Amino acid sequence: MIGYDIVIHDKSENVKGINMRFDYKHDVMIAGHRGDPKHYPENTMQSFKSALQKGADMIETDIRLSKDGIPVLIHDETVDRTTNGTGRVGDKTYLELYGLNAGSSADAQHIPTLEEFLEYMAQEDLLLNLEIKEYYDGTNAEFCQNAINKIVGLVEKYNLSSKCVFNSFDAFALEYLHKQYNGKYRLHGFYPYNIMRNVSMNPDEYLYCACVFEHKNIENYKHLIDNKIEVWLGAGIKDKEDFKLAVESGGNLFTSDNPGTAIQILEELGFR
Repeated sequence: MIGYDIVIHDKSENVKGINMRFDYKHDVMIAGHRGDPKHYPENTMQSFKSALQKGADMIETDIRLSKDGIPVLIHDETVDRTTNGTGRVGDKTYLELYGLNAGSSADAQHIPTLEEFLEYMAQEDLLLNLEIKEYYDGTNAEFCQNAINKIVGLVEKYNLSSKCVFNSFDAFALEYLHKQYNGKYRLHGFYPYNIMRNVSMNPDEYLYCACVFEHKNIENYKHLIDNKIEVWLGAGIKDKEDFKLAVESGGNLFTSDNPGTAIQILEELGFR
């Protein structure tokens, strides 16, 4: 044990935002970061299904709006890196986005809609981490709020609120979710909090979990644990020793680009 004498949170505790913690299958969980991008193109249905098949407990994905207001799953502001197209996501209709290849030259994949993803995942027993990528810039509050409301509406349509956490680097989105929906939803932020933009409330007041940066700084874990916020780790954790340090310091979920290997590491360490 290093620095702080906590291994796993007490899952019976209540937390802000949702009265019960997730119904975890394991003490230490693995989320597929945009699916299983080590083996299949990120944020495609192919990648999500691979993460599921390899035993991931959660799928993390990114949400933006098309020009015609359809929530779609893509990380970047533009389509250039992950498809055969060019240009901003928000400048293209969903039909234009659908026509792009988000897979490989040998195995074409389309950019999924959030609804397509949720409809599929509603049939599966796993958790969902939905990252909102539309950020407040000082002029677009109504646009951001409408985007959030559309996302929430689809989650409710498929009765998935009990399996979801909403995630953003933009505290505007998290604070809006907290206030507008009276603390109903689990919210995921990032710590130290100066990593996030547009922070006007103390995130200690509303976060369910936070992804720790500077994961070797034990004080970061201590702050979150003291405030009953679950400690999650990002996709930068790849080495067995870093997994061990994080769990022994209080971390209980890892987001991974290679969920199958991450699960294997945890099993070798005796944490799963």
